[in-house]
Amino acid sequence: MAKAGKTDKIVKHSNQEIISLGDPRLQILDDIFFRPHFAFESFQNREVLGGRDLWKLHLWLSLLAPISKIIHNSAKAIVQFFRERTIADLSEIVSGAATIWFIYIGMIVFIRFADVFRVYYRKWETGENWNPPPPWVLLVGFIPFTASGIFFLLPTPINLFLVAIAFIYCLHLSFQALKNLNDFSNKDFLSFLLQFFIFLSFFTAIVFGSYNILRTIRP
Repeated sequence: MAKAGKTDKIVKHSNQEIISLGDPRLQILDDIFFRPHFAFESFQNREVLGGRDLWKLHLWLSLLAPISKIIHNSAKAIVQFFRERTIADLSEIVSGAATIWFIYIGMIVFIRFADVFRVYYRKWETGENWNPPPPWVLLVGFIPFTASGIFFLLPTPINLFLVAIAFIYCLHLSFQALKNLNDFSNKDFLSFLLQFFIFLSFFTAIVFGSYNILRTIRP
């Protein structure tokens, strides 16, 4: 009964917030930054949101990185103009923006791949009596990391340090969510990370090994 009451409270609170903010995706942002431990249950209990909405949210947030990089380069160009009386060309203004954006897109795909692995890797251990865990937990937990692209307004290495802090913080959020929603212990979380690293290393070795073999036998 207490659990049902808690869920009703979450749904009621979520509906109020959706009305006040308009877009449910904005509510997820509000939850993850101001009520991070509530955000996961809020997402699970919100029928109007799905995986596609999370993808869109991450893609929009990933644009913060190239935009911030362009603003940073523009500020450097203005300072350079007043100091040296030289005008920066367009390539200097947009330098690094596309690279940073592709890195963030790659990280989003990587995190989603880790989420899929998390959902299914225990099925191999438990067999038929498998109860699937809540999906999308890592993709919700790593919203702050995608938003960390705004730190590229700052100079290097400060921006890289803050991005690394954001990544560690998102790992912590994800662990807390798995602990609350799926009864993950410290050992379970470390086991998941280790098994995912082994699987990813094995998969990468197969891809690069196949590529090298094909390149060798290719006339």
